[in-house]
Amino acid sequence: MARPVTVTKERILSAALDLVRSGGPSALTARSLCKRLDCGANAIFTSFGSIRGVRDAVREEARKLYRKRVGDGFALNPPFKGFGIAFIWFAMDEPYLFSMIMEPQSQPDSYKDYIDSHVGFKSECISAIAGTFGLNGKDAETLYYQLILVAMGLASTCIGGKSPLTIPQASEILGKNVRAFLMVIRAGNDEREGFVPNASGGPGGEVDSYVLVQALVGQNHLLQQLRTKPRYILDEEWTELERMLRNSCDLTPESLREAHPDLTKGDIRTYILSQLQFSVSEQAVLLGISPASVTKARQRLKAKLLP
Repeated sequence: MARPVTVTKERILSAALDLVRSGGPSALTARSLCKRLDCGANAIFTSFGSIRGVRDAVREEARKLYRKRVGDGFALNPPFKGFGIAFIWFAMDEPYLFSMIMEPQSQPDSYKDYIDSHVGFKSECISAIAGTFGLNGKDAETLYYQLILVAMGLASTCIGGKSPLTIPQASEILGKNVRAFLMVIRAGNDEREGFVPNASGGPGGEVDSYVLVQALVGQNHLLQQLRTKPRYILDEEWTELERMLRNSCDLTPESLREAHPDLTKGDIRTYILSQLQFSVSEQAVLLGISPASVTKARQRLKAKLLP
């Protein structure tokens, strides 16, 4: 009679990793894992406590594999581009593990915080940029974040064969973006104007804030309602408005609270409505106060925000 194979913690983790690799995180269930290992659920729960514990262990194992494979990209020349290629290749080769690693477990404060915690390798990348391109400090960090965003976009299009993009094509795109960002960083303001007009100079300039807000209103059901027929805003609806502002404005409610701890809830709400370009009369209806009170609230807010 064959001796039964012991279901070790290592075997459970290996089987769970294989399930995620082949079918994605949703494929990892207690039932599918027991079937793969030909064992009962007690063996799994004894080692990991719950199926969530198994998923957390798989995520950490995926991170180890990611750090090893993507980190090897620095051995290429130039190192920073090699890192970008390795990053994209990992997404193409391990789409489910890549998605699991890049999925935030909580809402990050900014895109930079997200990149720092999920992409990683910031110090290595900046060191590689300094060594290859002679940039240091703020310029090196600027190039780092810009190129990571490009690499993330390319990686996302490649996941699961969604795009016919090849690694040589990705390498060419990364190279062109590196050169373009270097030109912008190294060029003086006058020289930049020759290539990219400023705010009022056409498609290369900044998006007009009024136009941007109007576009947001047209895409958000709650804002459409409030703009078309102003009414008192319910407490739970303020969360949605804060989210809208967070995604469309550099100075978010969170950063405003951090910079000015003395701001009240009313101050923040006045700020949000002003940023979303509601008139004084509209704000009065939305806040349930008189227009005169809105004007005073805006004046108080302006005084608090002065340096």
